[in-house]
Amino acid sequence: MQNTGRTGRRRAMNLVAVIVAAGIAFPAGATAQEYQAEVTPPTVELTGYFGAILPMSVLGSQGDTLKADLSTKPAFGAGLEYWFGGGFGLGVSGGLASPGLVLTTADAGTGEQEAVDLGTADYLHGEALLLWRPQFTSSAAVLLPYFGAGAGIRRLDFEDTSGFEDGSDVTIVLNAGTQIWVSERVHLRLDIRDLISSYEGGSFESSNLQHDLFVQVGLGLGL
Repeated sequence: MQNTGRTGRRRAMNLVAVIVAAGIAFPAGATAQEYQAEVTPPTVELTGYFGAILPMSVLGSQGDTLKADLSTKPAFGAGLEYWFGGGFGLGVSGGLASPGLVLTTADAGTGEQEAVDLGTADYLHGEALLLWRPQFTSSAAVLLPYFGAGAGIRRLDFEDTSGFEDGSDVTIVLNAGTQIWVSERVHLRLDIRDLISSYEGGSFESSNLQHDLFVQVGLGLGL
């Protein structure tokens, strides 16, 4: 499980690196001929998202004999942002997903594993973020990387037959992404956010630190 966690963190770092490289290298090579006019992003932006939740950590474990995982599933979300100057802004966002819940048991003597599908979980989340993005003054401003950090709440509701406890957990949120402005009011977006929390329900020896990665694309509107 430690190897899985390290692999998950490496994948997350690679995804963030791609976004940062795209957001910084692409504007540096853009020219006025490629973009007809400079885009000034609006103060208030509303974005809808579609993508996937990628749980990077096990939901819970008990020694080497029991562990529970949430699966990768489609995710939906929306966000509202207010940019108040200096490249800084405030954002509120939320979303939902329905990942599957799988319980894996291992025989202490033989090590033989058995996986049991326990249905799905309703995963709801909401967060508030402090955001920052570089301020480009040329036509290359049509592509803007951004970074954010904040806090929020996630809610997990399991099926009654799963044996797992429903609960709400405080999350620390790290966010990175890139906006691509196709007009003065419309943008496309690639967004990655890591929701970090601790799940304390279920029959586990101790709570496990959670890293739930949301990788999404969005369509936004400047208001």
